[in-house]
Amino acid sequence: MTGGIGTGLEIARSLVLSTAHMHPATARDWMPRCPWACFEKGDYGWFMHVCDDVGITEAHAVPLEIRSAIHVAKREGCQWIMWDYDGPLVAELPEYDWTASLPIAA
Repeated sequence: MTGGIGTGLEIARSLVLSTAHMHPATARDWMPRCPWACFEKGDYGWFMHVCDDVGITEAHAVPLEIRSAIHVAKREGCQWIMWDYDGPLVAELPEYDWTASLPIAA
């Protein structure tokens, strides 16, 4: 998406999600080896590219909560997901209690 003719600007849409939508084990074990562009956002989250290659994103090794977040981001026309400690909760995504490491009933 461009900012207008001749502006040279490019704007990318981002979906902001709470890290509560990610299982603590995913954050600890999977995010550091995410097979597409994913960058730490300080101590409180990540920037994750919404990869278009379904052969990669739908692989069995990709955690379900990551696949689910990507589906929402694609549906909403977003190119990035910003996982943030203070980000909003989304009713259609699973929520995890990081103190207990167990899913909270949806």
